[in-house]
Amino acid sequence: MRPTIACRVYGGRGRRLFPPALIVLCIGLSACTGPPLLREADYPIDCKKDQPIKELLRRGDVHRNYMLRESPLENVVPEQWVQVRGIQGVRARMCYQIVLDAKSDHSYALLNMGFTHLVESTFPGLMPDAREKSLVTATTYVQQALNARRLDAQAYYYLGEIAARRNQCDKALRIFNALLSSRWSYSQVYVWMGYCYELTSKPKEAREAYKKAAELANPIDVGEWAKSRLK
Repeated sequence: MRPTIACRVYGGRGRRLFPPALIVLCIGLSACTGPPLLREADYPIDCKKDQPIKELLRRGDVHRNYMLRESPLENVVPEQWVQVRGIQGVRARMCYQIVLDAKSDHSYALLNMGFTHLVESTFPGLMPDAREKSLVTATTYVQQALNARRLDAQAYYYLGEIAARRNQCDKALRIFNALLSSRWSYSQVYVWMGYCYELTSKPKEAREAYKKAAELANPIDVGEWAKSRLK
């Protein structure tokens, strides 16, 4: 069972649990069934080249954080809300891309470009090939962020999560163990380790990892998920 896992927003600005990927990705295109809940024409991109980098990053972060939201309306079908979140991801990347056009090695912009693709890989209804494409693109940006800022633990974590989501557990476990040895300890690290141990038929190690995640409870919601795996 793939964990419903947390992608922690860079800089500690928020955390959200994301479901595993399933069948089809919609980003404001005709591939979505039913009337669109949000159209690009209704919400034009508000990042411009003449804006300061700090402001571009702020606006990009607003759109990025919107991707993490659950639907505020009970009558919205999941496919429509995926469409809304997908559009926000596109808008976030447009803001970050303007920053990168001015400064190609801006580590924060690169990392968040990767993060938005990582988030999209978790959208409900994603086809396997689209999910893999999102993860590969996320890897490219996160690796570029690491090249620009080599001691960025958050970037290493993202690489570990991406590897785990692609079932590359040897790579993921190496990254997570390195993070733990440097005292970068969060519940989602242990949860992904537990997932990889389960995937590689090591139930004892998996249980121990979930137990540590539950005890750490950082963040709390991931700790609660880990507890469910111990039952």
